[in-house]
Amino acid sequence: MTLQTSALKVAKRLSRVNAGGTAITDLETEIKEEIGATIRYYNRKPWHLTEFRGMVLTTAASQEWYSSVDLTSGDGDQSNSGRSAVDTKDILRIQYMRENPGSSGLNEPMLRLGYHDFEALFEGSTPSGPPTYYTFYAGQIGIWPTPDDAYTLYLSGLVKPVIPTADSDTSVWLDECEEMIVAGASKRVCLNYLRDQERAQEFAAVELAEASQLETEYTLKSSSGRLKAHD
Repeated sequence: MTLQTSALKVAKRLSRVNAGGTAITDLETEIKEEIGATIRYYNRKPWHLTEFRGMVLTTAASQEWYSSVDLTSGDGDQSNSGRSAVDTKDILRIQYMRENPGSSGLNEPMLRLGYHDFEALFEGSTPSGPPTYYTFYAGQIGIWPTPDDAYTLYLSGLVKPVIPTADSDTSVWLDECEEMIVAGASKRVCLNYLRDQERAQEFAAVELAEASQLETEYTLKSSSGRLKAHD
């Protein structure tokens, strides 16, 4: 699905189309903006649709902090977005990281540290060598010890998909759960431009029902299926 296709569906539900139902008569810009706003809202939450496996970060000698990772060799529901790289600010969560074998021959998982503990490692010394620990802070990935060479790091996590802006742009949100996005955008147009609270509530109910189903699917896919004992 493209942005234009979804925008037309919103317009039809709001009766903002021509007699043939083939073109939006008004509020076209506003409708597309609200589709983007709806996607932006769901981008901030963890879903299976935002999972991405196999991102690559290549370190540089004497550089501790990194602000982008490569997506070309990875895989995920959003991999058709056409991005070859992503800003680390768009990574919602890092779930796993390791150094790929090759430069040092290691293939062991790297351990994540809280930011305070990470910075404490540098106090009194500036060690360098193969990556062992990482932290995720201020939209950047920090590596310890300071890399002494180019190392290839493999990581997986949740990445915010691109928000469509051009008419021909696609999105994993429009492909997998268009009904939720269309309902959410319709609700926002009713609230922000039509001042129609009653219809906004109707669309909100549809959006909530669709989001609930999506969350159930996410829970099923992310659950281990086992019960864990607790004290």
